[in-house]
Amino acid sequence: MYETYPAFNEHGIAVVWHMKAKQSTEALCGHVLIERIERIERNNGTNTMQAETVPHCRPCMTSFAQLVNQDS
Repeated sequence: MYETYPAFNEHGIAVVWHMKAKQSTEALCGHVLIERIERIERNNGTNTMQAETVPHCRPCMTSFAQLVNQDS
């Protein structure tokens, strides 16, 4: 079972949705997931993390697609 997990990208400058195994602390891309990002605030206090606009981590999605295709 896999789940999405919001965390910073490999550069630490943008939030992306990573994919990880349910009990893992490492994303499928190899990124170590230390802290879940629930909300990021701008200087004016508004929430900048909108689930609809945060992109998925491409390396995670590639790995996930390979895993799904293996099971087919």
